[in-house]
Amino acid sequence: MGLVRKSLLAVASATALLSTVIASAPAAQAVTKVPTSDAYVSIGDSLAFGYQPNLVAAGDFNPADYASYAEIYAHEEHLNLANFGCPGETSTTMIYGGCPWTTGGLPTHMPFGGESQLGAAFTFLSAHPETKLVSIDIGSNDLLGVVDSCLTATNVLGCIQSGLPGAMNTLFNNYSLTLGLTHLVAPQAKIVIFNIYNPLALQLPGSDAILAQVDSQLLLLAHYFGATVADAFSAINGKPGTTREAHYVCTRTWECTPYKNIHPTTLGYKEMAIALERAVRR
Repeated sequence: MGLVRKSLLAVASATALLSTVIASAPAAQAVTKVPTSDAYVSIGDSLAFGYQPNLVAAGDFNPADYASYAEIYAHEEHLNLANFGCPGETSTTMIYGGCPWTTGGLPTHMPFGGESQLGAAFTFLSAHPETKLVSIDIGSNDLLGVVDSCLTATNVLGCIQSGLPGAMNTLFNNYSLTLGLTHLVAPQAKIVIFNIYNPLALQLPGSDAILAQVDSQLLLLAHYFGATVADAFSAINGKPGTTREAHYVCTRTWECTPYKNIHPTTLGYKEMAIALERAVRR
């Protein structure tokens, strides 16, 4: 609870930051791309984008070939999707710019020129006040930064546990800003945030308990801002520490394939779309 209370202090500067973030977006390149009725805005990292390692390996970077839970849900609910997801995005780059995917010259579903994803999304939302739904899926890369720095440590889980508070502090400050600003820009929209699943559960036994600390704080933060949580963890991991979890991770991510990749398979994205649907209904 302390992290949540501390992160709420960041919202005091929300109005000033809103102007800065929107100003960073390059003249709303994509505002007219999506019809104005029944709009759904998806914000986030590679999970929102729909990253698939087999397509990347084949050299296919056409955004139209990538479909995440956002595309699946929008299709089923007949919503007009504006997907701003950017692979490699952290909670910091999402606000201030610098997503590795766009800075590397690769295209996204909704173009924003390598500038701030949040700025581009807010420009769209300002032009589409009737938007019904905003989903936010961010934080995995914040935590993976800690994991990557600990892979050569003698006690990997202990190292992750030590580095977690700093990463959580950054993530929750940024999430508070993002949620506060989203409410200002889209006060009529339902806001759903995804908790974080654990693709490394099989490689790092015991890591589910560490991730639970993050997800429990996300639930509190969402509750404070009137947002709803989509349970990505249950969709991808099932029940922690069981044979069911191993089956889920192996079928719903690419971890048990030659790609050894953390991202969802098509089945995984479908299950996340179901989690989104359940969250929207609450």
